[in-house]
Amino acid sequence: MKTTLKIAIISALAFASAGVQAANIVQNGSFEADNIGNAAWTYLNSVTGWQSNGVFEIQKGATQGGQAGFNAEAYDGIQYLELNSTKLTSVWQNLSTVNGASYTLSFAFSGRPDTPNGLKSTFEVYWGDVKLINSSAKAKSDWVEYTFEDLVATGSNTQLKFVSLGPTAAPSYGSYLDGVTVTAAVPEPSTYGMLALGLGVMGLMTRRQRKLG
Repeated sequence: MKTTLKIAIISALAFASAGVQAANIVQNGSFEADNIGNAAWTYLNSVTGWQSNGVFEIQKGATQGGQAGFNAEAYDGIQYLELNSTKLTSVWQNLSTVNGASYTLSFAFSGRPDTPNGLKSTFEVYWGDVKLINSSAKAKSDWVEYTFEDLVATGSNTQLKFVSLGPTAAPSYGSYLDGVTVTAAVPEPSTYGMLALGLGVMGLMTRRQRKLG
């Protein structure tokens, strides 16, 4: 019976821990929701989940239906966003958050390979009113991954914003964005329910073991 009880406990813990990985609260973080069909790139006035101060430009990787001069592949899927369309632009999304809760932000950023004179793409990222980073990427940087942990929400709505600052000498080039995720740093309430259920199963098995012993 000891072996049986041990297996039961392990199973209960495994069941309770299922779903601990929090869901991404960013809508359309990989820019796949608005399929551009057979086009290598296109301008869109609106993109699912996002707002902008200009038109959106969605591209495909050069080996995924795109064209020479684009990144070989998207970071996630086959499409990604070029922040700079006809000018330097910003994009943002208002996220549903829990006041006081902590979150983790991840995204991939890249400079455009064929940017004139190899100019760098400069950008900033904001979590609400907090500037997380001011950085740049070389024209041929390929995808660079960024992760920010322990971002605290100060309300039920938090704006995540990406601002393109350059290259000012070639404002329609550069600044690729893809794979944007924001996840809660702690398990969601449903996970605690599953954990309680798992612990309940453990308690039941323990009581049965005592009676049979």
